[in-house]
Amino acid sequence: MTGAFENHGRKSLPGKGRFLFASALLIACAFFFVSAAPGEKFKSRYVKTREGRRACVEGSIFLRVPYPKKGGLGHVAEKYMGDRKKSNLLLNYNPSPKKKRLSEVRILLKDLLPVYQVEVVSALFPDDRRVAAGWQHKAGDETMAQLAKWFCGSTKKTESLRAALKRKVLRKGDVVVIPEKLLVEPFKGMKPEVEAPPPQAKQEPPSQPAGQPSAGPVKPPFPPPSEMSMDDARKLLEYGKDDAGEYALYHLAKGEALYSSVVIRFTGRLEAAEVNQLAMEIAKRSGITDVTAIPAGYAVKIPMDLLLPQFYPSESPTYTEWAAHQKDLDGIINTYKNAALEGVVVILDPGHGGIDRGAIKNKVWEDSYVYDIACRIREGLEAKTKAKVFMTLMEPTKGFKPIDKPGLTPNRKATILTHPPFQPDSSDETKSGVNLRWVLSNSHFNTLKNSGVDPQRIVFTSIHADSLHPSVRGTMFYIPGSKYRSNSWGYSGGLAATIKECKKAGSFSMTDKELERAEGLSKQFAKRLEESFRKNELKLHPYTPTRDHVVRSKKRAWVPAVLKYNIVPCSILIEVCNLNNGEDASLMKDPLFRQKVANAYIEALILYYS
Repeated sequence: MTGAFENHGRKSLPGKGRFLFASALLIACAFFFVSAAPGEKFKSRYVKTREGRRACVEGSIFLRVPYPKKGGLGHVAEKYMGDRKKSNLLLNYNPSPKKKRLSEVRILLKDLLPVYQVEVVSALFPDDRRVAAGWQHKAGDETMAQLAKWFCGSTKKTESLRAALKRKVLRKGDVVVIPEKLLVEPFKGMKPEVEAPPPQAKQEPPSQPAGQPSAGPVKPPFPPPSEMSMDDARKLLEYGKDDAGEYALYHLAKGEALYSSVVIRFTGRLEAAEVNQLAMEIAKRSGITDVTAIPAGYAVKIPMDLLLPQFYPSESPTYTEWAAHQKDLDGIINTYKNAALEGVVVILDPGHGGIDRGAIKNKVWEDSYVYDIACRIREGLEAKTKAKVFMTLMEPTKGFKPIDKPGLTPNRKATILTHPPFQPDSSDETKSGVNLRWVLSNSHFNTLKNSGVDPQRIVFTSIHADSLHPSVRGTMFYIPGSKYRSNSWGYSGGLAATIKECKKAGSFSMTDKELERAEGLSKQFAKRLEESFRKNELKLHPYTPTRDHVVRSKKRAWVPAVLKYNIVPCSILIEVCNLNNGEDASLMKDPLFRQKVANAYIEALILYYS
């Protein structure tokens, strides 16, 4: 235990003083264990929540958060406690950063902002809820003394709690209600859930009227969206039909919102205006008058024609066709393996540039930041692997060198690297520039293929950042869905007549089998990207991070042009984050985050070829 009792420049205690100090320490320890009752020891417990945070029981209940790279404890206090001035409270439970290098900061449950209190409680006690009589708790391995400390504020309340619960010990699985008069904050201040009324008559779930809580007790909260698979989400749906048509029935869990937990999850919509519009449409169908005050357990009706195909009933033609296609795709694999990426060629396409800034939200413009990520990927691949990299675009004033600054200037002189190079300076030319990107990619592919390079060794990646509903966070990957592509296409006339790659190519074509293979290989790479991003603790879109098309309105769906018209078998478009979300936008400005994204991409590519 070297250093456990350092002097830090103070004089050491004399012999008698050391004896008295040790005696006092022993008495204090004895008092602690007596107060906890014989045989009742406190067990530490840790549950990962999100973004590197951990809900934990270490005697008291805390949230452990990563120590920030900038801002220190003041930043932690402002973000998680709501006030920088509260940073002094953190010193009660954490070493001083000046004396010890911190990797995490502990924040006491009662000091957290409400949103983080809910995060901690939901993680540690997923089956608990606030009821009118107090706090309903499902026991695990904890003791009565621990229960008193957590929910009543002190082990001194153990005997009062035992009397109120009319039991001396807790057994695993016991469900108890801690009386409201014994509760401390934040448990006491949480609003009781609306209890479901008793059923009037026995009825099957699908015929249950929308807008009414389900019969029986309200369902417990489900895992956070980021932890729930598509198969688990399917299990939450029931199906029925009324005068307005077929629908899926979903019971809102505690803390869930109609926008994110229903519209974004089950319909796939992401664009802010459309998400809001569909939320109102579903609310009206479900008899909801106030979307901000929907009780837990409320039954929401989602019109069947709004659902993504994977959420249709398992016996429906829509679902069976979708499932069969996914099975076919999973059988398509890349057979070229070389972990050093020898012989692999990567075509990188940073989105936008020139007069086209791309998405501009929260004082971040898309083009500069995705270009910097592409440059970091290029640099990493060329330094750490044997892969060869082609770029579709260059900003001549910056070159391909990454910039380690939080604020980046617009890529005003961004140039597409065709022959001759093309620098769009009008909106019409910007639209043409989108086509030149896939034409250039296809030209590289044909040249490589004609020189004997195996098509499996070529990967196309377009890098972007999105502007979606502000509740959405994380990275998404788009792959070329074969259902949304044509067998032949071309680009000619106008600008194309002046570009060597356009004149040389003429038109392009792919068979149905080639389109399906391209989708399968792209899906395989997307799965490796998901794995790598999770491993590197980069946030993914919580519901369907990989998609084969962009979902918009009931009748409009498409594949981005750089994928739709690309003949590279493995093609993917990465939406790094949602700039319309403040946290995502702040991350994008951080060069460390941009490097982390680049590193995760390289790791995924190595996984794909390993």
